[in-house]
Amino acid sequence: MLVDFDKRIADWLPFTTRQGVWRRIAALEAENLQVVRLMNECATAFRQTFSEPRVLYLNVQQVRSLTVYIRWRRQGVRGKQAYCLLSSPEGQAFLMRQSTEVQQCYQRFNGWALALNLAHSLRLNEIRRLKKYLKDLSHSEDHST
Repeated sequence: MLVDFDKRIADWLPFTTRQGVWRRIAALEAENLQVVRLMNECATAFRQTFSEPRVLYLNVQQVRSLTVYIRWRRQGVRGKQAYCLLSSPEGQAFLMRQSTEVQQCYQRFNGWALALNLAHSLRLNEIRRLKKYLKDLSHSEDHST
């Protein structure tokens, strides 16, 4: 009966060894590099679609936690540009001042940004969880000997 647990649990994991965990982490990290590349392409496409001056524009930002976001930023002096959500009252007020065609274009870019942020976050969270799993596994083995 206990041997059955090994098989049943293994059926739910995309790896069977620590080496497999590290391969999974490497694959997720490579995928996130592709997601960040796509974020940058999306921000560039926005800049090519809307010329200066832009009240809101897409910006790719990496924070210390290794999280990367593509977000709306208001124009302003370097370092003093606040971020803005299109779903916020400020974002909605901005959109309402735009033509229907411009609103639709901003919404399309916003949908892409939301999806890219989710794609990056899902992979980053899995990477963090897998690294914690390996750490916990090592810690457990250190205390069992």
